[in-house]
This record gives sequence, structure tokens and C-alpha cells, in this order.
Amino acid sequence: MLVWAACQNVFGFADTQRTVGLAMLVEQGSLESKQAQQWREKAMRWQWLVVLGGVLGLGSPVLGQGIPLPAAGSSSTVGNLATNGNGPRTEGDWLLPLRSSADRIDGVPSRGWVAVGLLEEQAVTLLDGASGDPLWQVAVGFAPSVVRVDEARQVVYASGPNAPGLVALDLLTGELIQAYGLPAGVLDIAVDAATGRVFASMPSAQSLAVMAAPLRVSGAQSDPSEQPQARNLPMPGPPLALAYDAQRGSLFVGLAGEDPLSLLVVNPDNGELLARWRGGHTPEAMALDAERQRLVVLNSGSQDLTVLDLSRSGEALQRVGLDWRPTRLALSPDGRWAYVTSRDSDRLQLVDLQTGRLAASLRLQGQPTGLVMLNGRDLWVVAAGIPALRRLPNVEAQAVAMQRSREQATLAVRNGGTESSNGGASQQEGVGVVTGRVLDIAGQPVQTGVLHLAATTTQPRQTVRIAADGTYVLPELPAGLYLVDVEVPGFPLTSTQVEVRAGFVSTQDIRLPPGEPTRQPEGIGLLPDEPVYSDELARHLSMALKELQPQRPVLLLKGPLGPDPRFEPLLPLTQGLTLLDRDERYTSDLAKLKVIGDALGLRYILLTQMQISRDYNRQGNSLLNTALRFLAPTVPVEIPNFTPNQLRSRGVVVVVDLQRDRPGDRARYYEAYGRDDVGGDPMFEDAAAGLFRLQVRNMVPMFVQQWQANNPFSG
Repeated sequence: MLVWAACQNVFGFADTQRTVGLAMLVEQGSLESKQAQQWREKAMRWQWLVVLGGVLGLGSPVLGQGIPLPAAGSSSTVGNLATNGNGPRTEGDWLLPLRSSADRIDGVPSRGWVAVGLLEEQAVTLLDGASGDPLWQVAVGFAPSVVRVDEARQVVYASGPNAPGLVALDLLTGELIQAYGLPAGVLDIAVDAATGRVFASMPSAQSLAVMAAPLRVSGAQSDPSEQPQARNLPMPGPPLALAYDAQRGSLFVGLAGEDPLSLLVVNPDNGELLARWRGGHTPEAMALDAERQRLVVLNSGSQDLTVLDLSRSGEALQRVGLDWRPTRLALSPDGRWAYVTSRDSDRLQLVDLQTGRLAASLRLQGQPTGLVMLNGRDLWVVAAGIPALRRLPNVEAQAVAMQRSREQATLAVRNGGTESSNGGASQQEGVGVVTGRVLDIAGQPVQTGVLHLAATTTQPRQTVRIAADGTYVLPELPAGLYLVDVEVPGFPLTSTQVEVRAGFVSTQDIRLPPGEPTRQPEGIGLLPDEPVYSDELARHLSMALKELQPQRPVLLLKGPLGPDPRFEPLLPLTQGLTLLDRDERYTSDLAKLKVIGDALGLRYILLTQMQISRDYNRQGNSLLNTALRFLAPTVPVEIPNFTPNQLRSRGVVVVVDLQRDRPGDRARYYEAYGRDDVGGDPMFEDAAAGLFRLQVRNMVPMFVQQWQANNPFSG
């Protein structure tokens, strides 16, 4: 059994949490006690195998995390949600607690099941939507942010951006069928229902993976060479969302970026690019309405929905603007409604595709993400902020009721003859709202201030206060452009334009220019240059400076793990930065560092740079070769050097005093050197990298010694 588990564990996957629920084994009725006992014994054998595999490094070392089986004829409990004998829930809107958060989910409409990838738990679970019971749960060893169900072949596929590949699980038992190794993480998955082929988008590799349906092999062992392998198709850009059209045999691919031709039509057999269609910016989700031959594309960049007519070569039928930045997409079974979650705004937006208008916007808690429609009427939504799955029953009826209420209100205004100061109800139909946040240069919301809306020929001057969380709301205004003056204490008066769209709640953040710091900056920030190991030097120096200058806060602006969250909004200021000229004097780009310093409370910024070289010296010892020429002057022979690997490094640290230094001043910089002479054959990259990192660590005491002798932080 242990050898079999090792064969199945292609890239660290193990069936670590597979305990089968009763509802999965028998669709109707109950199991006999003998059958239940057999499945309990099977679950115990799996858990024992997992522990043994974990000790030997073959699987997870966690024991007893399987889902407990309820006793025959008894009621089960999932979190705080009770079910009556595994019977269906008949209540309305309710929450099903999960063991961790989730992103993209998928459903099994014929059975009413929901497949969920648990991110922090690093597992995939199958839930019964009628009762809320978990049917099985399997650990996969990575965060499965995307799951896709092939109901025809009873397979569940799971992967994620940080996954080493894609796994195929049995829909009924959760057993691992196949693990596909991929060169990069996966953002979206699509399935060819006719042939069972699987398609996966890999944005970081700018390619698609095409995999044949997994082979189900009976018995305990299978030959990995007989299993289908993935085939990679290069793309002209990072692929995002996928949708497969079985009627045409084409794969629709959304490309990241702002290219107006962001939708690709690809032949998955050979990777041929058949066409490029016009879409929105950053198409992150797609839904295919095969019956009506429509492709609905969710564009997070342009904040809208694009509906394309497949029978007319991708002609755009509709473009529906959304009030809130969208996250995920699902269609109703009849194709009339599009349901769009907005994670950042805690919203569910309902779009009527029949009229091409946003019909309603429901407020949901917990940052909603993935969603799926079951039973033709119940919408299941998972949240990223709250580990729970929420059922919204008969959501179409709610949307229709809200739409009728809005139409009746509009009709009442017309019949009542209510007029506004702008000339009547006709102009009320063309109003909109603008909301957003007022942010400082570091991207942090301000806590006080006012917005002055300039007067127009039809609107008087208005003043709107900024809320404590930095948000503002401009009231209903006729569509058009408006000038807004932003007045925030500590910042210069700023003017900007906002656009009001008729019938929409537009979102527009206002970013303020650098202001006067509220307190005297005293911190030290370390910013590495682009060359390799510069971030390593900055990281080691930041730790040393905390001991050398304990009275000053030290901030590593960008390290080996990426930029600090406080510095990340300011990162564009460092692009194309040229701080020193040929005479080693500061340029006008010093002002960009001052902006960073004022925003983060820094008095000094240290820029680190590492210069490395690797030489293979064959010159040899000059004295030895001179003696050899005296002994044998007619023989042109030289004895080579037996230390060919010469690793050299130079570390440079520029200390910038943001209060005293001015453009044209000569820069102060400090240097340290490292070297290694290693004999033998040329070294591999990983061995040389280890020696270079050791040289970086050895440079830190040299810099500290120079700063102790001549303190640059005495200001």
C-alpha cells in the first residue's frame, strides 16, 4: 500500500483526508450497518496510510482530519448548521461554514453537489447542497483556488496559481485518478465535455496546457508512462479566462492587459490562432451560453460585461457597465441573468442580459468570490473573508422584484409630475453617483477633509465631507464631467475631474500629491538596486542597522520576498530612477526619494548594489612559468593556475540624507569587497550562488565598521 501511494504521489499529492459520507454511496434510502462499517474500515486504512506516508515524507503527517461518518439513522451536524437525518434543508438564505476560505467553485447540477477548493486547508471538498453534508475531503498539498467538474466522466479537477500542476479526482470517492505536472501555476480550467480534454491557463508561462482525459486504471498500481501528459501551447500574452465551444471545437482565451483585441479564438488541437476579437480590459472570467450562441466575458479592468454573438464571428451584442469592480461570473440556466460578485465591495450584481442593464446590486458580507447556480434557482456564493458557503434561494425572483420596484418608482415620478430644480423628471433619469476614496501618496486613506464640487450652469456649488475611512459620495448629479477641489489638512489644495455616468454608481479614487509631513521623519529605509544579490545585501544591512541605530525605525522597502506593503504603492516612483550622474552627484530624481521618505517617515534612504564577476583564470603562476622558460627555453609550455574559479564581488551602499542632500551635491557611498578562489572544475550556478551569498553576509561587518568610524546618521 505504501508503494502504491508513492506511485500516485506524482508531485506531493496524497489522499490524506478521504472519508466518504453516506449520502455519496446511496442516492436514496439509507445504508445497512454492515455497509457503513465497511466504509469506516476503508477510511481508517486510508488514514493509517497517510500517517505512515507522512513519516516517510510521502504525504501529510496529519492524522484524523477526515470527515466523521454519522451513525446510521442519526442526524449530522456541520459547524452550527444542523440537518435532520441528512435530509434537505428547506429554509431560505443560509450559511454553510467551511474549514477555510475559497475562490472559484463548481457544481454538479444533476445531484445538487458543490465542489469547493479550501485555500488555507489545501484541500478539495464535495458538499451536498441539499443537506449541507460534506461527502468527502481530500488534501492536495497546494491552495486549490480553481476547481472544475466534468460531470459526464465524474471527475473533479483542481489547481491554483502556486500549484505544481493539476490533479484529477474521482467525483464519487475523491480518489486521485491522475496528477499532471505543469511548468507554471493555473488560473482557470475548462473542460471539453465531448472528449474529456482539459485546458488550463498559465499566465506566468504565457501558455495553455492541453491534457487528455485521465485513464481510470483498475487495481492498486498503474504505469505512469501510460497516463496522458500535458501539452503546452504558447500564447501571445498571459492567458486568463477560458471557455470551450464544443460545437465549433474552439477554445476562447482572454488575455491580460489593455489590448482591445483581448479575446483569442484558438484551435486546441495544434494551438493555431484562428481569430482575435474585441473585448474589454483584463477578461478574468467567461461563461458560454451554448444554446443562444453567446459568450459573456467579465472584464475586471474596464469594469464591465461584454456579450459576444458567436454566430456573427464575435460581434459585440452588448456592453454593460458595472457599478463595482467585478470578481467572478455565473449565468442563470435560461441565459437571461448574469451574476457578478465584487470582492472588494462586498456586492453581488445582477445583470439582465435581455435588456442589457444592471438590474440590482445586493450587499453580501465577507468579500464574495466564486459562485455557482444549482437546481435552476439557488445561487451558491463563497467568500474570501468569511470561511462559509452561502445559499441565495430564488435569486432571480429577487432581481425581478427589484427591477419592477425601480420601474414603478420611475413611473410614479413621471405621473406625479415631480420636477427637480434642473427641469423635471426627464433629467432625473440621466443622473448618476460618484463614490471612491481619497488616498495619500502611499495609498493610505485620509481621515478628514472636504470635497468642493464646482458650480455649473445647472448645479450650485456643493461641499461633501470625507468620511473617517477616506470614502466620499457625490450625490445624484446629471451625467457629465465635474471639477472637484479636494481640501485635506496637511496637503496642498488639489483639483481633479470626476465623470458622472447616467444610471451608474461610478467608482473613482482621488490620490493626493505629497504633503508636508505631520512629524519629523527619523526612519531609515533600504532600497536595493536591480542587480542580483542587491536585495540580499539590503536585508542583512537592515538587521544590522536595527542594532546600530536602535532609536530609529528601519524599513526594508524591498527585499528578497518582494516590496513592503507600505512601500508597494510608491514602487512606480523608482521605475527608471537615475539618482547619480557621471560625476557621482545627485540628479533631479532625488525628489522622488523625498516623496517616498515623506510618505513613510524616512530621514535616510540607503541604496544597495552588488556587482559580481566569475573568471576562469588560465594564466598560471608567473614566477613558476619564468623558471620553466629558463630550464626549457625552446618548449613553449606554461603551468596553468589550479584555482580557476575566481568569484569576485563588490558591494556599494549610497546613503541619502533626505533633509540635507540637494541635486548637484556629491553622493556619499561606502564599499566592501568579497572574493573566493575555488579550485577544480567550473562551478555550477547553485554552488557559486551560495558563495556569493556568503560574501554578502561577510560584507555587513565591513559596512558597520565604516559607519562606526564615520557616522552618516548623525543628523
